[in-house]
Amino acid sequence: MSPEAHLIESMTDIVFAKDLNGRYILDELTGLTDLDLFLADLAGSFRANDQAMLASGQAQSNEEWVTYPDGRRALLETVKTPLRDTSGTVIGLVGVCREIACPR
Repeated sequence: MSPEAHLIESMTDIVFAKDLNGRYILDELTGLTDLDLFLADLAGSFRANDQAMLASGQAQSNEEWVTYPDGRRALLETVKTPLRDTSGTVIGLVGVCREIACPR
């Protein structure tokens, strides 16, 4: 395992990256979109937030209630920022999600 992969796997936060088409580009989610993982309304909200952040070219933070595939609900704080190649061209986005509330 590369040092980068080990770092990501060691974190308790959710770390993800997507290409400009909204397809995940890390780990076991590679090639999937939010629509493959979440209900349509939530997936559409994620995509809209992604597109707004990419259009601004600046990191953005937002809070989102999510329902995980196992049915558990949680409030996430998500920070997304443009992912750039070595020439500075935006090629996608990278994000980090942290649970800030989980009703019992």
